[in-house]
Amino acid sequence: ATKIKGRGGGGGPKKSRFDGLDVAAMTAHVRRTLLGHKLANVYDGSALSATSDAGSVASKNTYIFKLANPHGAANKNTTDNTSSADNPAQEGNDDANKNRAMLLMESGVRFHTTTYFSSSSSGGGGGSGDMPSNFAMKLRKHLRNLRLENATQLGNLDRVVDFRFGSGQFAHHILLELYAQGNIVLTDSTYTILALLRTHEYVVKNEEKKTQEDEEVKVRVGNVYPVTYATTLSIESNDDKEDHSKEKIAEDAPEEKEEVDEQNSSSDKTKNDLLGMNGEEAYSWFKKELSSLQERSLAAFQKRQLQQQSKGNKNQSGKKGGGGTKKPDDSWNLKMLLLRPSSGVYHYGPSLIEHCILCANLEPHIKLTDSNLDHDLPPAVCADLVASLREEGKNVLENFNRGDGKGFVLYREKNTEEKHEEGDDEKKENDGPLSIPHTDKIFEEFQPHLLRQHSNRLYITYPNFSSAVDEFFSLIEGQKRALRAETAESNARERLAKIKRDQEKRVESLVRDQERLREHAQLIEAHSDDVDKALGVINSALDTGMDWDALDQLVGVEQQNGNPIALL
Repeated sequence: ATKIKGRGGGGGPKKSRFDGLDVAAMTAHVRRTLLGHKLANVYDGSALSATSDAGSVASKNTYIFKLANPHGAANKNTTDNTSSADNPAQEGNDDANKNRAMLLMESGVRFHTTTYFSSSSSGGGGGSGDMPSNFAMKLRKHLRNLRLENATQLGNLDRVVDFRFGSGQFAHHILLELYAQGNIVLTDSTYTILALLRTHEYVVKNEEKKTQEDEEVKVRVGNVYPVTYATTLSIESNDDKEDHSKEKIAEDAPEEKEEVDEQNSSSDKTKNDLLGMNGEEAYSWFKKELSSLQERSLAAFQKRQLQQQSKGNKNQSGKKGGGGTKKPDDSWNLKMLLLRPSSGVYHYGPSLIEHCILCANLEPHIKLTDSNLDHDLPPAVCADLVASLREEGKNVLENFNRGDGKGFVLYREKNTEEKHEEGDDEKKENDGPLSIPHTDKIFEEFQPHLLRQHSNRLYITYPNFSSAVDEFFSLIEGQKRALRAETAESNARERLAKIKRDQEKRVESLVRDQERLREHAQLIEAHSDDVDKALGVINSALDTGMDWDALDQLVGVEQQNGNPIALL
């Protein structure tokens, strides 16, 4: 096994939003634990308890869906994250908690069940909080009392999830986008948009009709949700409901059906991806990709050179240019090559691809060129890599559907200085009514599966992935606030020390001036008679009309003659 060095340094998390694997794992968890639950209410992000033990701070794009359990007792996977003793928001409400599940959705970031919830701050939830937002009211109007019938990850491990509430013509869909700026879209049974967090548009280049301008597909109320532009729509699912969902999208969006067919035909062209190749074919693919990338890099380099030369010809000021253009690097690392769409495994994502590379006893960041490809990645090694991508990737993806696996939070321990500086603060916090767990750890990332690159990392195991994500995001907010407070305190101490040093220098300067003036005063007092005589001579000379230059010459002559008054 390849040893992976631990990553240290930095105070923030290494991972702050879902990737494709996380979406697949959480979607499988939702299907196992929440299907059939009836939607009781929808709350804004302020419903996350700001006074909980973790001090969770909600985003304005966060919404919480309160789902009632039709069987009268919540699934174990949705309630074992924290106990009522650990979470004051739950204390006294254990019976109510057993009959509900709180599904949190944050646009562009995450979705999972949560236990950090306070109905008193939920807005319209029976407490004295603020009124719910217009979007929350829209969700309540269309979804309340509907059952969650299905949760589907669209595309080829894309970060888009379709939550279907209700069935038939009364069905409604929540489409959660977890890429870029994210979005939450509410549609009816025909995928016509009823409400959404933000409007945007997809610009589709029209290659066949070059005379026409690029096509703009707008995502706004009244339009059909353009699923073919939001996802790759090429995943192969074993779930009949998911397949039906995709067929339904295509049927209900006739203007997109042509695009679906084109994309499916393009996916047929890429059936000969790495997963279906042998060692020789994979080696040829790597060689072809390297040649293509080097040609593009060289073309871009030459274009930059021409632009720089044209700028130099226009600026005839005689000054030298701002440095030459860097020569392109003709090497590409293995992981980057596999993340290219033409590989056929790019949907695995960076984490799973790195895991497969390590399982093939290769270095993910090895630099490949035309010259070293035969040595570092010969056909035999390519065959091992393809086998690893095929078997390991398949095992990890299938593991999400075998059962509700565990969740993991990777962390690093605080160093001795950090522990020493925070010792007093931790003692005060632990002595209070609320005890914040894991104060000696810095959370870095969450994972639904321990991959090969995580073998030497410290981690905490949770009963399921949803519990791990819930704990991660709730505690990371507290850690972020603590880190901001530490940074502010450190900056304040530095400013205070700087002010003290400046004041000390000023005092020292004033003391030196004081000593010098005291010496002058003492000398004047000791020679007061001579000083009076010198003043009398100067005044009498000025009274006779003598100017200062002549007086200076007179003083010089008297000094040469040894006059004690002039020597003063």
